[in-house]
Amino acid sequence: MVVPIADPADLVASLPPLFGFTPSESLVVLAMHGRPRKRRLGASLRVDLGPPEQDRALAGAVRDHLVATRPDAVVVVVLSAADPGPDGRPPHAGLVEAVTDAFAEVRVPVDGATWAERVAAGAPHRCYERCACSGTLPDPAGTRTAAESTGLGRVTYGSRGDLTAALAAEPAADSPRRRALVDEALEAATLDRELTGRAAARRDLEAVRRAVAEVGAGGVLTESEVARLAAALCDPHVRDMCLGFAVGCDDDVDPGHAEELWRVLVRSVPAPEVAEAATLLAFATLQHGGGAALSTALERAHRADPGHRLSYLLETMLAAGQTPEQARQMVVRAVRETSRLISA
Repeated sequence: MVVPIADPADLVASLPPLFGFTPSESLVVLAMHGRPRKRRLGASLRVDLGPPEQDRALAGAVRDHLVATRPDAVVVVVLSAADPGPDGRPPHAGLVEAVTDAFAEVRVPVDGATWAERVAAGAPHRCYERCACSGTLPDPAGTRTAAESTGLGRVTYGSRGDLTAALAAEPAADSPRRRALVDEALEAATLDRELTGRAAARRDLEAVRRAVAEVGAGGVLTESEVARLAAALCDPHVRDMCLGFAVGCDDDVDPGHAEELWRVLVRSVPAPEVAEAATLLAFATLQHGGGAALSTALERAHRADPGHRLSYLLETMLAAGQTPEQARQMVVRAVRETSRLISA
């Protein structure tokens, strides 16, 4: 998704679809790449605001996280309903100065720093520079970023808590019945793989494709379908092919519909098998910014299966500064290789 951002007010109003929820009382730092006037957004980071005595430590932590992505500049946004400082500047000016100093140490300039009271239509905003440019925010739901995000079927939640709740397991997921159905499906899948080899992976992959189409059309999965899909995704070949859904490797699958299927399974599959769907969801969200949706999905995978290798691999890659494009290329290569293996 490529969407031009007109000005600081438009940037602040565009934050909810970027993070998957509407942030508040937050420091947001956006890594920018490319030449001035032609910057493109890279990695983004949102953290809760802390007391002034923690400004330097917080700024250093943010810098250390983002510098690995090699930004050419960063943009800072502070969201806070606190009162202005004694000098009349927006609140948390000391934090902005700490962030500016921290990035200056690694020769990365701050291209702009903006304060807004909250992300809502009509909320006041003001820059931290001496020009004190100010105004009010447009309706976040009316931005081009929001329109593009909605058109792609992506969900933006009202708060981080709403996002976490939306990905929490439904009561039936941990029921004895669901556990028994998944165990039966796993036993049947294991036998099928032993008897028919790669043909079993092809059948499982086709079952996932059908489920994507069903969910995309507004259908509701049965408990038996949920169990079958949970077992299918436990095959690394099937799971790797499904990673490719997010980056357009399968012409028969709508990436937005696939992402919705992963959300359904994250809520309905028991642990530890839910780690597979949670990791697929995390990678899917990475393709349009990631943000809190990505970290929440990875946390869900880690809790469900502390030894889940793929979720930790994805987390490690991002922590090391790998870009979404690099992750995409890795997945495309894996899909090509897996496709060759299961088609032979």
